Amino acid sequence: MAHPRFRAGAEVEITSPIHRLRGTLFPGRVVAPSPRNPYSFLVEYKTLISPSDAGRPSRPYREEVTVGLLRPNPPAEAGRTSFRLGDVVDAFLNGGWWEGAITKEVKNARYMVYFRCVKREYRFDAADLRLHREWVNGNWVPPFEDEGEDGDGDDDEEEVTSTMEEKSGNVCRTVKGVFTKGALVEVRTDEDGLQGAWFAATIINKVAKNQFFIEYQTLRAEDNSSEYLREQVAVSHMRPYPPETFVVDPYERKARVDALYNEGWWEGIVERLLEGMRYRVYFKGTEDRMVFHHSELRPHQDWINGKWVMPSLAS
Repeated sequence: MAHPRFRAGAEVEITSPIHRLRGTLFPGRVVAPSPRNPYSFLVEYKTLISPSDAGRPSRPYREEVTVGLLRPNPPAEAGRTSFRLGDVVDAFLNGGWWEGAITKEVKNARYMVYFRCVKREYRFDAADLRLHREWVNGNWVPPFEDEGEDGDGDDDEEEVTSTMEEKSGNVCRTVKGVFTKGALVEVRTDEDGLQGAWFAATIINKVAKNQFFIEYQTLRAEDNSSEYLREQVAVSHMRPYPPETFVVDPYERKARVDALYNEGWWEGIVERLLEGMRYRVYFKGTEDRMVFHHSELRPHQDWINGKWVMPSLAS
């Protein structure tokens, strides 16, 4: 399945899987979807160069990354020339955007920025800074000034607003009015053999109170069909598409994860760490045990009272 937001040629920002660069956003583009994993893509960096071979010129660095390391290229925010003390910003350094906070304004539109990851301050021109934003469920948080304006007068669609709050080192995302036409969501099905799994889908329209007509991103209408399954589902069987997170470090034993299997995400528990970044995962609902590669897992999150909550917060 081609991810709905990351088609070939799309301008994106990429978080490097290299541990020391984790969290840094590098500009790039999608070259092609992976032929092996529907949630991976071959990308090309704009600012990182591959080591040159003997007699060959250097070229932009390419690698295959999972969807959790990608986000759309944010629109340019014209006209911003100043920042305030305490603003959370991205600073452009060594070919990528690094998250920091404004600690001091100095002369000639320059600012001191503190980076928590290295516990140091550096000076930047305003032209090398931008407000830090997260990509949450298809929306920029905080939103750009021209986002969220809806002039079509459709009462069935609610304005999407998002806030973020930090608690105990985990980020909880609060999203209101997320079920709008065209929104990417996950749907839980009661079909035999699929109970408990979440499948990516797109909302086509609202058909009744708390009822939506959706199209799955991975489930086909019938065997060997070229069309994706469409059906009406209750809002109680839906949740927003989870924040696109990616874990570089190995999962620990007993970690709660979602495993990609049969085109859906199934909740399980890491039972054993194996060689080659592989894990044996136990599924309580079926008492099955299966082996998955690191790239086929994501941290488990629960959608509780309009917030994404990590297991440590849900317990």
